[in-house]
Amino acid sequence: MSVKNTYPIQCPKCQAEMEVELYDSINVTEAPALRDELMANQLNAVQCPHCDFAFRVDKRLLYNDPENRVMVFWFPGNEADYRSNKEEFIASMEALNTSLPDEFDPPSVHLVFTRSELVERIFLLEADLNERIIEYIKYMMYSRNSEKLDPKTKAILFNTEDSTDESLCFVVQDLQSMKLEGMLEFDRSAYDDLVEMFDSDAKTAHLMELFPGPYISARELFMQEA
Repeated sequence: MSVKNTYPIQCPKCQAEMEVELYDSINVTEAPALRDELMANQLNAVQCPHCDFAFRVDKRLLYNDPENRVMVFWFPGNEADYRSNKEEFIASMEALNTSLPDEFDPPSVHLVFTRSELVERIFLLEADLNERIIEYIKYMMYSRNSEKLDPKTKAILFNTEDSTDESLCFVVQDLQSMKLEGMLEFDRSAYDDLVEMFDSDAKTAHLMELFPGPYISARELFMQEA
């Protein structure tokens, strides 16, 4: 089920204080409309009763789609924030697992730090693509285009809408303006070759070593190595 709680917040325009109900978790199998709200940027949207200013509250959110075995935890912030709150995240996941029936095999929980990553990961998992291999492809893109794709300022996002049976599409996002600047393509048959290559025990171990999780990010890995 989806869970909402009441939070005290302050209007970013008039600074009026108020209490609002916000989602802590959403189950989109039970309530598909919540997925539509999330994709339309309307989930946890608030309108100030004092000045009518409309804004969105970005807070921690568990996205759960049991039908497609997709579970993504959005932790607004960055990896440094996550490391300082890592124990809280682990405790939250343990509490979630203990609340599930014994016979239920929960999917792995994917961790993301931005709304863009959340939407990307949902589309990616719904398309039944391997998230670690997709990040491996991004890692190669950063490596081969290091002069144009600085991971400190540019993010690469998987683009489901423009992907085809022949190619996987990725968009480049400027992290300061948040604008999309260009598109990159990767041959889908090459993706299939990577799936086959990483199917061996040794190669799978190497992929897991590169992206151990729960946060899986080629951009973060590239910056750490740099």
